[in-house]
Amino acid sequence: MRRVFLAGVALMSALAAQPAVAAPDLDLRDNYAHRRCHGGENTGEGLTVGVPGQEAKAIAASQGRVKRSGKVLTLGKVRLKTKMIDGEDDDGAEYEYLGGWARSGLEVVFVLRYEDLAWRLIDPRSGQSVEMGGPPLASPSGKAIAAVGDDSLINEFNGIEIVDYKDGRFESHAIDADYACDPVWLSDEVLQLKVLSPKYRDKNGELLAGELPPSAWRTTRVIRKNGAWTLVAPKP
Repeated sequence: MRRVFLAGVALMSALAAQPAVAAPDLDLRDNYAHRRCHGGENTGEGLTVGVPGQEAKAIAASQGRVKRSGKVLTLGKVRLKTKMIDGEDDDGAEYEYLGGWARSGLEVVFVLRYEDLAWRLIDPRSGQSVEMGGPPLASPSGKAIAAVGDDSLINEFNGIEIVDYKDGRFESHAIDADYACDPVWLSDEVLQLKVLSPKYRDKNGELLAGELPPSAWRTTRVIRKNGAWTLVAPKP
């Protein structure tokens, strides 16, 4: 009996000594599956937010980094308190923790306001944060984060946003791009995406009449060179 007991103790000690399994990095690529370039009309339905039980799972997976107590969401030095959204002139906002990227230590919170929404990147160690207009996607190293928009969400975001994270600081870059869609990081220096072909706008910049088929988008890239992000002009 003593031998069996000692064997059980040894097994429990071995299990306790094993490192905790890291939570999977946040991946919001499927949030872009219903954009205009896919012929989608109800883009908001493709956002993975407001799903019952989803935040609780994300918080549990954070292994204590993130906590919620009632209306208060705590991420290190950052405390976010939900306030009822009453109207246009109100400063109310709702917050939902989505997950984070272990390779950079950044966390992501979805923010809903009156006729507006955003994805807030948070460094829980310094308390610094920055908001993006679309679902953020991290580069392979996690040090560059991109979001694109095609003017289909309530915040009317249309273009490309890239946030560089270095030495505990955020640096935002806005890039003009028409109805940007399908972002994919090819490396820390190259973001592939689709943009609307310029031939679908008239000489005044107005969209041509009729529906835009998926073939109206062209694949191109945003490249970082000498510290600057530049969009490669798409083919007509």
